[in-house]
Amino acid sequence: MKRSTRGRLLAGFGTFLLIVCVAHGNFETTDAGFTMHAARALWHRGDSALLTAEEGGEHIGEQQGAKFIKDQERAGVRKCGKIGVDGLAYVWFPMGHVFLLAPFVPLGDALDAALPDADQRLQQRARPFLRSYVEGSPVATQAVMSMLVPTLCFATSLLLLYRLARELGANGRDAVWTAVAIGAATQAFAVGREQLSDGPGLMLLLAALLPVVRLHLGRGTPATAVWAGVMSGCAVLVRYQTALSVLVFAGIVAFACRRRGSYRALLGYALGGAPLLLLFVGTNYFRFGDPFETGYPAIGEWFQANPGAGLLKILFGAGRGLMWCSPILWLALPAAWSRRSDVRLRWLAWVLFLTPVAIFSTALGWQGGQAWAIRYVTPGVVALCAIVLPQTAPWRRAPRLWAALFALGCLVNLTSVLAPVRGQLQLMSQALQAAEQRSIDDGALDPADRTIDPADVGGWHPRYSPLYRNWLYAWNSCVGGFEDEQGRPHHGSANSIEPVYGVAAVAPAHGRAPLHWADRCGRHLWWRFWGDLYEVSGVLLVLPFALLGGLCAWFGWRALASAEAAGSGGAGPTREESLSESATAR
Repeated sequence: MKRSTRGRLLAGFGTFLLIVCVAHGNFETTDAGFTMHAARALWHRGDSALLTAEEGGEHIGEQQGAKFIKDQERAGVRKCGKIGVDGLAYVWFPMGHVFLLAPFVPLGDALDAALPDADQRLQQRARPFLRSYVEGSPVATQAVMSMLVPTLCFATSLLLLYRLARELGANGRDAVWTAVAIGAATQAFAVGREQLSDGPGLMLLLAALLPVVRLHLGRGTPATAVWAGVMSGCAVLVRYQTALSVLVFAGIVAFACRRRGSYRALLGYALGGAPLLLLFVGTNYFRFGDPFETGYPAIGEWFQANPGAGLLKILFGAGRGLMWCSPILWLALPAAWSRRSDVRLRWLAWVLFLTPVAIFSTALGWQGGQAWAIRYVTPGVVALCAIVLPQTAPWRRAPRLWAALFALGCLVNLTSVLAPVRGQLQLMSQALQAAEQRSIDDGALDPADRTIDPADVGGWHPRYSPLYRNWLYAWNSCVGGFEDEQGRPHHGSANSIEPVYGVAAVAPAHGRAPLHWADRCGRHLWWRFWGDLYEVSGVLLVLPFALLGGLCAWFGWRALASAEAAGSGGAGPTREESLSESATAR
């Protein structure tokens, strides 16, 4: 086995094991629960429709999910899905994510057979406060998907970032720096832990960008074009808004073909993406009778916010702003702008970065819901850094500033591990409501001006920023402030919002401790969740992953860093050699 191949395997496997150490043991979003049940239905019945109890739904979570979708639509509100032409309920979450999760269903079934009492144990501990069976069961299947899917996608994304940097002319060391910096010091770190479709979507976007860059630089083959089309189609199936980026990719391929006087690559790109397009329109047609109906509400219902205020929130919001959750942007953005830096595909970096920022600055839910930072714009952050960093190497040009921003980025994103997003949002909303009610009682706030969306305020207001409050949340979890000796939530202002947000409750509802069992005492981490569920040491569960992952990652990334010196793992011409051949391609 070549040293470069061995290095990639070790680096990928080690990174996977390390990110598993901070993975969730269960879902913390209802969206992921609905998608899981659709995947289970697809695997077991060949159709992703959710069935109610009367229709023969297999599992209580599926039954409740189907009933919820139907009840909401019959009431005139569409939530989480839509009733199809066959009268059955279909989730609106991207079909590609359902397809991706389906192969993990038998692993979940196998774990469920090995631990048949897992669901019963969870019900005994969480039943009085289990708010939804959709996201609470089957616990074995959601554990498999939570631990494996996002972590595998994250590890693969870092390897793709390394390869992309090499294609852009970086040596092994700079390519490793690029991958590690993006993976550890930007908000991309969080998608390796979250169960939504953003992580897989980012991986597939990078998988499409890599062959497109090769084609642009004149190093691709017809097979490269076909692969680019396949990955572009898969990326759209997993994150529908990626279609905008894919249109840009198609334009790049078309211009590359025009420059070379042959359109075979464009034909290959189209042929590669065609089967995925057919799958998209066919699935929509058989579900809803319209090839372009995905089940989501009309776009205009959501994109109604002030774009100026939205832009400021996305960039500088104290809770989720890009410039705080991805600090290395303070160097990457000027480097991408400066004409003194010779950056190939500079325009593509800006397009991929600015497009989601501009679009979601008008979104009412710009903050991204139950996720760390603003998940909708994470692909733009990653794409810009992936193109700019390996070509400008800020760790050499401004080493001290780079070291400070890199360390700050690692610290900020470590903060995402300390507390569960679901529990943090619950307490934040309660604290905001308590503060507003106190202002209303004092006559300082008109009741008509009460906040409609607490998540909006929590995303930009410094007082509610998780960058600080997550540390207090974690400390209160460590000292047992959220639950009593019997493991029940310890309600009361002094046990919930006061130690975390410094706000006293006005009404009893403001002083509720985190309601979900998994959101208390560090159980959002899988080894603590399963350790407490089966009354074993969580440290002993995670220690093998940490040790083996650390060793494999160290030797793997070290081998990749020295790939150029060893004469293997290169990406073709070096930066200097390829400048002349690509001068007309900028």
